[in-house]
Parts: sequence; C-alpha cells; structure tokens
Amino acid sequence: MTRKITATAAALALLATGCSASTDSSAPGGTLITSGTSTATSTPTPSSTTPAPATTTAGRTPTVTEVTASPSATESTTAASTTAAATPTPTVSLDPSPLAGTGGGPQQPSSVPTLNSITDEDRGRALETAKAIVAAYTSGKPYKEWSEELYPMVDPEVQNEYGPKSRIDLLKGTVISAELVDDPTLKVPGGDNPYWLTVSVRVEGSLSPAYYVRLHRTAERPNKWKASHILEPQGYKLFAEKWLKQHNK
Repeated sequence: MTRKITATAAALALLATGCSASTDSSAPGGTLITSGTSTATSTPTPSSTTPAPATTTAGRTPTVTEVTASPSATESTTAASTTAAATPTPTVSLDPSPLAGTGGGPQQPSSVPTLNSITDEDRGRALETAKAIVAAYTSGKPYKEWSEELYPMVDPEVQNEYGPKSRIDLLKGTVISAELVDDPTLKVPGGDNPYWLTVSVRVEGSLSPAYYVRLHRTAERPNKWKASHILEPQGYKLFAEKWLKQHNK
C-alpha cells in the first residue's frame, strides 16, 4: 500500500515538473525543459528603436537661398544696355532742297512741275469756266444756293466780298458770250502767260453789260481754272491802271 502511494506521488511530481517546464518563460537563454530533456530555442531579442521626432515648421525661420547671377551674364546684359544706349536714333531729313550741293553731272530736273506754254484747248477751257462763273454769279438764286454753286470756282478773296445780306438778286442776268482780253497785267517776256488769262463775259439784264473774270491755274491742276477777280468794266480798268503803276509799266 505504501509503495502504491509512493509511486503515485512520484508520477504526480514528474508530471508537475513537466508542466512547469513547458510554461516557464523565465528560463535563462530560453531553455525549454521537457521530460527531463533540455532543448535550446532561439528567441529573437526585440530591437529598441526610438521613433524619429515628427517634422514641424512651427517656430522655424524659412531659409532663403540667394541666387547670384554669374559675372558673364551680368557683363553681357551690361554690354547690351550700353550698346543700345550708344546707338543713335535715326532722324528723317526734311531738307527742302535735297538736290542742293550735289555738284557734278547734268542738272537734275526740278520736282516742282511748271507750265511753259498755253494751248488752244487751255484757252477754250478758260472761256467755258468764265461763262460758268458769271452764270452762277448772275443766277439770282438765294444766297445759300448761290454760294454753293459759285464758291468752288473762285478764290477765297472773292468769297469774302459777299455774305448772306448781299443784294445778289440785283446781279441777275443771262450770259450771252465770252471772249479773251488782251490784258496788259499778264504780259510776260517771250510769249503768252501760261498761268493767267482774262475773259470778258457779256451779260444781258444784269447791273453790268459785262464782267471781266481774271483766271489762273497751276501746274498741278493745269486743266482747272479759278477766278481771282470778277470785275465790272470800270472796275477792271482801275485794277489794270493800278497794277501797271505799281510795277512801273
């Protein structure tokens, strides 16, 4: 009886020892004891890693990186600016005599057109223009219509002699004919004056039996004659005498 109890106690003691070995995690070197046999088991040692501190921008002063242009770039820019400043701005010549002082070679033609003669066609246009001027002048129309018809054919000096209150109705008449006048104020050496003509226009029913129209033209518009004067016979005579006296003729 005593032997059974002893055997039973030994078995319980052995069982208790095995259970304790299987659950004992404090054994040095991680030794596992099972049924009296020790087996070495490698247990990894956890590494101790300290987490990096979080990056924060609070309270920090931003770093400014200064970029300095290279000397060569600065020199190039300076040279370009100097060249631009040193280059003079071209100017346009307004020389009224571009051919003056050219010297040598044949004489250059003038850029201003001139008239050297007067033809029968020119005289014919002058006669027709004088008749149209006197027809408008003696039309008897109201001033607005009268001026719109007449003024494009006469110089401003003639226009300034009349106004809305002028008694142009008294000039009313009918053009009969026209003829060229041998005007002593238009004489030029060597022939006829190519720029001026005087035409006498006969009128019926007007204040005057005729009107003397002094016409002129330019080389730029040789086919267009304009009136510088519209004179009655007595007015024309006084004009001619005064002009000849002033010019000692």
